[in-house]
Amino acid sequence: MRSEYRNRWAITATVLTSTALFSPALAQRSADPQNETIIVTATKAPQLAAKIGASISVVSAAQIQQVQAISVVDVLRDVPGVAVSRNGGVGSLTSVRIRGAEADQTVLLIDGVKLNDPSSPGGGYDFGNLLVGDIDRIEVLRGPQSTLYGSQAIGGVINIITAVGDGSLKSSGNFEAGSLKSRRAQVSARGKSGSLRYAASFGHFETDGISAAASGTEADSFVNNAAQARLNFVVNEALDIEARAFWSKSNIGIDGFPAPTYAFADTPERSKTEALILYAGAKMTSLGGRLHTRFGLSHTITDRTSKDPTLSLPVTFIASGSNQRADLQTTFDITSNVQIVAGGEIEEAGLTTLSPSTFDPNPNPLRAKNQLAGVFIQGQATPVSWLTATLGVRWTSNDRFGEALNTRSTLAARFNEGTTIARASIANGFKAPTPFQLFSDYGTQSLRPEEASSFEVGIEQAFWDRRVIAAITYFARDTINQIDFISCFGNPTSICTNRPFGTYDNVAKAKADGIEATLEAKPNENLSFSAGYATLDARNDAAGSANFGRALPRRARETAFATIAYRFEFGLDMSASISRVGDSFNNASNTQRLVGYDLVSLRASQKIGDIWSVYARVENAGDETYQTAGGYGAPPRQAFVGLRAQF
Repeated sequence: MRSEYRNRWAITATVLTSTALFSPALAQRSADPQNETIIVTATKAPQLAAKIGASISVVSAAQIQQVQAISVVDVLRDVPGVAVSRNGGVGSLTSVRIRGAEADQTVLLIDGVKLNDPSSPGGGYDFGNLLVGDIDRIEVLRGPQSTLYGSQAIGGVINIITAVGDGSLKSSGNFEAGSLKSRRAQVSARGKSGSLRYAASFGHFETDGISAAASGTEADSFVNNAAQARLNFVVNEALDIEARAFWSKSNIGIDGFPAPTYAFADTPERSKTEALILYAGAKMTSLGGRLHTRFGLSHTITDRTSKDPTLSLPVTFIASGSNQRADLQTTFDITSNVQIVAGGEIEEAGLTTLSPSTFDPNPNPLRAKNQLAGVFIQGQATPVSWLTATLGVRWTSNDRFGEALNTRSTLAARFNEGTTIARASIANGFKAPTPFQLFSDYGTQSLRPEEASSFEVGIEQAFWDRRVIAAITYFARDTINQIDFISCFGNPTSICTNRPFGTYDNVAKAKADGIEATLEAKPNENLSFSAGYATLDARNDAAGSANFGRALPRRARETAFATIAYRFEFGLDMSASISRVGDSFNNASNTQRLVGYDLVSLRASQKIGDIWSVYARVENAGDETYQTAGGYGAPPRQAFVGLRAQF
């Protein structure tokens, strides 16, 4: 992947940052505001938000609780630059796109461990199965991030950070019921006992749901169970051992194309998905706390099964995707103003798929593996009190396409005693071909990785002692070598030789640019307001293709949101929000329009003593009829009530 295209961006990034990063004038850090947020995902080390040059949003546990969300995507949909499309109700196949990138170009992390599904064609993750658990916060990092996070990080990174036990035992539980015969229960406990910190939670959700097909009448029910656990054992001041586990299992009804019309309609088919993450690692601290080293081993596996009870052989599809990963990272504070983060990882992705049928009840399964290894180094410096710069580079070796080189450079400049922050970054990213794209019956083993290069500039301004904060960012991204499926029906080109049904090839290109603007206001301790507006122009940039210049599917040109909340002195919290998604197209040729929509949500929560709270919400209060994916239904107005206890 040593293209001239990529190198132009790498050279520009180096020129922008090198002077600031390696300046010998290592001034002392300025005083940090007491309320400054600490970010982990942007640099892979704890850092003040004011010193980060990339675009990142943080959703706190308090905000998640205020939203009363069931699914993680209910939290993400109002994050600037994030778009969600879902093939039906809660639990249906759900895609998350960041800044118009493809859904499988989003990296999902749970406590820093990548969760994807190598058995799916694009290797992405289905967010439909990810419900809200015991989450401490969610960090959403926008823009290409392959320098730190490797393959797939073209659109951005979503890092879900779970709660850590600290202090005496704390436990909580909430139980709710509502429309569509929905029921949810969740319990959690965390604390500290001597040198051991622990946290664990379990959640159950079920609903009769709606018909996945917009024209259907049969409800497609959904059931999900999820559990997570986290243990930290402090051996001594220099060594901390950690183990984590995350498990989820779901079962949902899906619709299809039944005979004799083969039009999209109700079917009795169901899909089961089970996901597991296991992680074990150790953290070592030395040099008086200036040197931190972490080593980790992780294993993730996603199993999927589809069944049609009307068939004599009901199991129609079986898939299993796995990832084994070993990683090492070292963070060294050379001085109070200069930090180096370096590390590497080895990863092996594998898949097994088979599709039994009455014609072939025992087919030979497809089994394939793909390996890559990478190393990275990133420097961060604050040469003067008002300026922080980072410069990073990653080298990746893949057993199929060879080598890849990625860079990222950022600047964060603070003026007016920190009330004004200017940010800029230049970065590139890549996505390796998946095992399915390489080795399936449609695979092409000569595929090259997808490549993207991006830049962004933005400014943040705080007013009235940070009671009001406004920010605006402009970004642009070019993506080349995108892997697309090529139909071989009547196609005489050489790539279709012995491929009667089709194959994959690096033929797609895309351009995207847009503006993200946000406003946060907290006039007093009781009243808060937040709003956002984003534009996106994402288009096919493959000259000569039939859809050249057309908008990419399911990318709304405009999105917006606004939320107002008020807390009364007697313990009542009330909030209202509206989300606006503009028009888009459902297909690449732009012949099927998805009409824009507005969703209104109303929420309230009342404390009862020190332990109990009762809460309620109305989702889609305007009973809007809409589609996020053409032909698929979306939930109508729904109401929920619940009871929460915190001990």
